[in-house]
Amino acid sequence: MTRIATAAAAQTALMDLMKAQRSVFESQQQLTTGKLYPDLKGAGHRAESISAAYGARDRAESYKFSAERVQGRMDMTAVALEKLTESATDLRVAMTTIDGTYIMDQAREAFDKARNALSTQYAGGYVFGGTRTDTDPVTVNTLADLVAAPTAGDVFVNSSRRPVAKLDDQLTLEVGVLADEVGTDIMAAFKRLAEFDAGPNGPLNGPLTDAQQTYLQGEIANVMTAFERISDFVGQNGAQQSRVESMVKSQDQKADYLTSLIGDLEDADMAAAATRFQQAQTAVDVSARTFSVLSQVSLLPFLR
Repeated sequence: MTRIATAAAAQTALMDLMKAQRSVFESQQQLTTGKLYPDLKGAGHRAESISAAYGARDRAESYKFSAERVQGRMDMTAVALEKLTESATDLRVAMTTIDGTYIMDQAREAFDKARNALSTQYAGGYVFGGTRTDTDPVTVNTLADLVAAPTAGDVFVNSSRRPVAKLDDQLTLEVGVLADEVGTDIMAAFKRLAEFDAGPNGPLNGPLTDAQQTYLQGEIANVMTAFERISDFVGQNGAQQSRVESMVKSQDQKADYLTSLIGDLEDADMAAAATRFQQAQTAVDVSARTFSVLSQVSLLPFLR
């Protein structure tokens, strides 16, 4: 009976030792990784919740990245539109003077500014090209090129569709401004001026004639129409900028919340893990000594 009891006690001590060693391993792993579980298999019933939270956070971060790219494009579009409004303003102001030479010099500078604005690039693509981002949407480089074109609208080769960005599970936004939509009116004004300068009432060189002044006074209204057209797109782009900025913040907050939720589900309490590790080490020492003692128990001392 003594041998049976001793064997049973030794077996129990061995089981306690193995349990304590397992506890040391688990708490040490938590201290090393900072996680409650080595993988989702070890998370048990929490595995599905953790996996779903990771998936939702990845989607939020992806949508945030997409919204930030759209925001960068819109910011660049806003800068380009500002240059385009400056071009229209410069042309209008030049037309109020009575020096033809000055008017044409300013017109060439204003044209270059408008042309460069409409050819603005962001992240390797043309912001006014629509879905066709690999080709400059403006095909003319000088006023002479513009005069040679059949119409002002013919100098644009952008696509007819704007890029589409998915910014949330339920939100797909059409973004951007097309070159021909915003630039045709101002290019038409440049074209008419250049054609007039090259026509029978030209050139605009030195003091203006009465016919030239009459023409310019009438053309100022057309330039103002072009300016207002550009201003409309400035407003539209600004409204979309605000919406996209809101989406960036929303997705950022969502990702932060889900990161916190994941932490609550799988992150270890480091202080508690350290305490468990120390307790487990003590338990290993005690269990090991107990098992050692029980393993050496014998009846020989009592039979001598």
